[in-house]
Amino acid sequence: MDYFFLWILALLAIITIYRKLSTRWATPKARVTALLRRYYVFERAGLPEQESLLRVLGTRSGWKNLPPPFLTEVVSRLSSKEDVFRFVSLSEGYGYIQRTLPDIAKKENLEEAMAEIACLLGKLGKQLQDEGRFKEAEFVQRLALRLQPDQYFTNLPLAVTYYRMEQYGDAIRLFKRGLAQFEKFEKEVRPAEPISEAAGWLGADGNLGELKASYRNLYDACLKAKRAEGEKRG
Repeated sequence: MDYFFLWILALLAIITIYRKLSTRWATPKARVTALLRRYYVFERAGLPEQESLLRVLGTRSGWKNLPPPFLTEVVSRLSSKEDVFRFVSLSEGYGYIQRTLPDIAKKENLEEAMAEIACLLGKLGKQLQDEGRFKEAEFVQRLALRLQPDQYFTNLPLAVTYYRMEQYGDAIRLFKRGLAQFEKFEKEVRPAEPISEAAGWLGADGNLGELKASYRNLYDACLKAKRAEGEKRG
């Protein structure tokens, strides 16, 4: 009997070690490399990029069970294989494909589904931004912007990230677009859950006036920094 329990304990230890090693091996780079390897198989067969990407997703656990219209919309909006595979890697790394995406993918309104994913990525990007991890925040926020290019909650957070990274030209362009979109949103005050929720996780306790003012101040600071940069060069 003692040997039986020892065997069980040894087996559990092996399983635990295997899981830890599997997690270590499944790095973002490793995932993207594996995805690209499969993609090139379909590409060499003469399939166009979008069809090849959909075929790749159809071979991957979790993704192959999502509705085809949803996958087609995601692939179409992300547009490049690099962004699609980054999104896949991020979704698998953070467990979105297991816990969140299946429910979102069931939505009949694909625009609403894309907005919800953009919010999901936006929250993560904001968290990374608050932690000072700006390159990682940019990585995530750019994907959110691809999915929802005409929303204040994708343009403004990325503008702040670029401002913090001293990429003032990119920041100014996004601040202009985002603030215009914000004013439009204020007038419409749309009740759609994923969009109204964004004001909350962006800050200012969801107070639209305070939120707009904070972004306006950051925009002004960015303009001053850009001018100062030009004066130094001059």
